[in-house]
Amino acid sequence: MDGMAIRARPLRKTVKYALISAQRCMICQGDIARYREQATDSSNYGKARSWYLKAQQIAPKNGRPYNQLALLAIYTKRKLDAVYYYMRSLAASNPILTAKESLMSLFEEAKRKAEQLERRRRQENEGGSQGPAVRGRRKDEESSRVEIWIRPNGQTATPSNKRGGSESSRDSEQDGELGSLSATDLKKRFILSFLHAHGKLFTKVGMESFPGVASRVIQEFKTLLQHGASLLGSTNILQIITINMFAVHNAQSKGEEGETRSVLQEQSTALGLGMFALLVQRCTELLKEIPAESVQVADGEEEEEKTGEPKGMVRVSAFPLDLRELLPGIKVWSDWMLGHPHQWNPPPCGIDCSPDVWQYLANLCNVLAHVDHEEVLLYKVDSDELESDEELTVLQLKEDKLLAGFVPLLAAPQEPCYIDKHTDMAIAADCKRVTVLKYFLEALCGQEEPLLAFKGGKYISVATSASNSQSVDTRNRQDSLTENEQADVILEAESSLSASEEEEEDFDGGGHSENDIRQLKARHHALTNKLAQRQKRWDKIQAVLQTGGQLELEVRPLFLVPDTNGFIDHLEGLKKVLQCGSYIIVVPLIVITELDGLAKGQDTFGGGLGSRGRSAGSRGNYNSAAHVRAVQEKARLAVAFLEKGFEAREPCLRALTSRGNQLESIAFRSEDTSGQQGNNDDVILSCCLHYCKDKAKDFMPPQKSM
Repeated sequence: MDGMAIRARPLRKTVKYALISAQRCMICQGDIARYREQATDSSNYGKARSWYLKAQQIAPKNGRPYNQLALLAIYTKRKLDAVYYYMRSLAASNPILTAKESLMSLFEEAKRKAEQLERRRRQENEGGSQGPAVRGRRKDEESSRVEIWIRPNGQTATPSNKRGGSESSRDSEQDGELGSLSATDLKKRFILSFLHAHGKLFTKVGMESFPGVASRVIQEFKTLLQHGASLLGSTNILQIITINMFAVHNAQSKGEEGETRSVLQEQSTALGLGMFALLVQRCTELLKEIPAESVQVADGEEEEEKTGEPKGMVRVSAFPLDLRELLPGIKVWSDWMLGHPHQWNPPPCGIDCSPDVWQYLANLCNVLAHVDHEEVLLYKVDSDELESDEELTVLQLKEDKLLAGFVPLLAAPQEPCYIDKHTDMAIAADCKRVTVLKYFLEALCGQEEPLLAFKGGKYISVATSASNSQSVDTRNRQDSLTENEQADVILEAESSLSASEEEEEDFDGGGHSENDIRQLKARHHALTNKLAQRQKRWDKIQAVLQTGGQLELEVRPLFLVPDTNGFIDHLEGLKKVLQCGSYIIVVPLIVITELDGLAKGQDTFGGGLGSRGRSAGSRGNYNSAAHVRAVQEKARLAVAFLEKGFEAREPCLRALTSRGNQLESIAFRSEDTSGQQGNNDDVILSCCLHYCKDKAKDFMPPQKSM
């Protein structure tokens, strides 16, 4: 099999042909297993996946097995896996070009979901007090309207237009929001943001918003790593690193090998380096937590420093699980950097909120200096005798096997190494990774323009000034492209003034009369006055916009109208609201009718349990038996709660017909809604409208007799 990422000598042609034939047979076996599962309406594609993985290991440079694995990932709704395998299919020596269309559809779906999430987040953070968003509302209308919500106990909520705050406050709010999410929800959100960012890089559409999306990816990835690397796992981390490498590879202009990098390459590399920096930072933190031990050399004596005291070293065998999950991804990205130095040196402009990767690499270099990477002896292939030694076995890293045949890594320096057969393979693999990382960090010090340097007994970053100057230049270019009308007026006037001054100098040099010079000076004076008048007018406009024209509304909520989902999903919350006595809960009869039907297990509303598809548990399979039983039980509890409340004549509980009639009892709760237009949602909305008193005629002044 050709699953080895590194070979001491190339294969013969006949062996290659045999491997390709075997791979095609295994792909066919996987297709047959996949068709069999689809024919039986099963989703267990384990056998098909096993065949495809075997085919990939035989000839990893062929893109077909990755394309088939991507299909299985789509069937099982694993979006990250699907994007990873489609990119592997494209970045192969024999690529499957149709994978581009599949990637486009995946990225379009990720974009749609990310935009929906962003709109929902914006409504909650900035316009939470305004209720549902109104279609067609302009941005200037949002800033000119202030809603102040006053609770029945007199407490006033924060006005919606005051919640934006500064950039730092918004960042802290976002950090707090991410910290409040569960680990599973945070992982889902990160994967969605990550795919959304790479969709922009792949399609080159909407790049004006890429910096903001990339910053969000960096923040979410940082928070996710704080939950523990085991939450992602080494396989997912490798997939993320591989997708970042593919983005840089795909951004390269075909046929152009110039010294300058395109903007797309800069942004792709900056995103990859930012996420790599977070991995390095977390790795350094974990290494510092490991206690050092006295290390003995081969003769059995303890290694001593110049002071004569034993030197404490960190053993590779003491690495925690989280660190073992991080090392493969860090090693793979360092391999890519060694093979493609022109992509990151000179360093690209960083992304906002992105950490300083070079400073973190310097910190890692200082920590790795105290790691004993020789805990397991690694042997290189220097002769045929060593290769044929029966006491040795080849050390093949998981990441090298997984990413064999990946085009961006073909230029990475690789050489096979061997270990003793009785050695622990996991510890030996980590020793190999630490060795590679130390070599990589030394290479950073040996660049033409070094990025790391050894000064004062430790490694430091010397790339800060270069990256900062580039980022300042980028900000200046962006600022020049986003000038407002005021700056346009000033620039226009200044250009006119400079032109007149040049003309004046020309006239002076040409020996013209003093009359022409006097006219030019008068023109200069007139333009200066005109510029001052425009500036004064602009200041007045800004003052009016900032201080006037705001509509302030006071909202005092009293009636709450829950729908069926409210009773199914939030019954306990409604009970607390009823107990506090601050609000009046109004229950439309159509909601009680739906709850009765759900409690009896009826499906008379269309679209499964719960009318209009509004049943509890909006996530998951609506038709599963467990879901049906759960909804039925919750509906039964809700009906019992309502019946008990109306029997006790709760003062804050009322029932309402579709025609606006209030009921004190629900003993007779059947209602004829045949004459009503629309569906049940419209009936519930009409019940809400009965409590709206902001009719236009109520605010009209009384008519005066003429």
